[in-house]
Amino acid sequence: SDKATWKFRAENVRDFAFASSRKFVWDAMGVKQANGGNTVMAMSFYPEEGMPLWDKYSTEAVAHTLEVYSKYTFEYPYPVAQSVNSATSGMEYPMLSFNPRRPDEDDEGVRTYSRSTKYGLIGVIIHEVGHNYFPMIVNTPERDWFWMDEGFNTFLQSLAHREWEEGWPGNVGAPEAIIPFMISKNQMPVMTDPESLIQFGANAYRKPATAFNILRETVMGREAFDRAFKEYAQRWMFKRPYPADFFRTMEDASGYDLDWFWRGWFYSTDHVDISLDRVTWGTVNTKDPDVEMAYKKERAAEAGDSLIIERHANDRRRVLERPELQDFYNQNDNYTVT
Repeated sequence: SDKATWKFRAENVRDFAFASSRKFVWDAMGVKQANGGNTVMAMSFYPEEGMPLWDKYSTEAVAHTLEVYSKYTFEYPYPVAQSVNSATSGMEYPMLSFNPRRPDEDDEGVRTYSRSTKYGLIGVIIHEVGHNYFPMIVNTPERDWFWMDEGFNTFLQSLAHREWEEGWPGNVGAPEAIIPFMISKNQMPVMTDPESLIQFGANAYRKPATAFNILRETVMGREAFDRAFKEYAQRWMFKRPYPADFFRTMEDASGYDLDWFWRGWFYSTDHVDISLDRVTWGTVNTKDPDVEMAYKKERAAEAGDSLIIERHANDRRRVLERPELQDFYNQNDNYTVT
């Protein structure tokens, strides 16, 4: 017969997807679990047009996600974690995710990639592979409480960014990054049904992630937060927790009374009734990159690092452990005109 039959089997999964192409390059590496458990195969599937980018970063990003997320939650229970190149947006399924972005090709057929393409690819792979933990394993009811899917994942993604390399562009989950949203109009509580939610990305992704970072860095401290968060993840593996289950577990595993925090950050949009109305800093753009970039560099130095960045200063960095992951953008900062 000229036909073949493929039979797929998996345990403890809530969804299913597969990908097939004659053009796929198949790349893989083993990831040993931290406690000496099973070795997970991190895999990537992409066309030749995905190089030079996917061959260098995709499988490494999958492996990095498993290492970081497992550290804060539980040992990854599935045998594989896969990243497949897609045309448009990222999407997650148990053990398999679709992730966009490829290099650009000039008129002479030479392929290069920008800084935003590089970090956009690594970031989306971390995010989509990370969804294995929330909501594929901790089986949150995302149609009712979307933030229990995206908020948890965005928080852990922010930790993975900081453990990839120092100075990761952007600062997802940091309080200063969400200020424009927090002072905007028409806000709705995080605990709003997703069908009625507006400003979806900020409300369901970034605001919960920021709340968890504030709990970890300021309210509870890292030790108490990490212990309680891991307890929640392990207690609710392959079960279906609701918001109250998370709120209760964080309090019960840490000994902290956090009712006031949940009420302020999740159930309301109340704020402190005091404000500095406006501060405006005006400049004239010279249109000269050397002048403008030097000015931006000076302003960044004056601003300094946020509390979260300072406290992550001594974290492990994947690109230092594996120097082959470094490229042009690791040697040249945003302010150097080339």
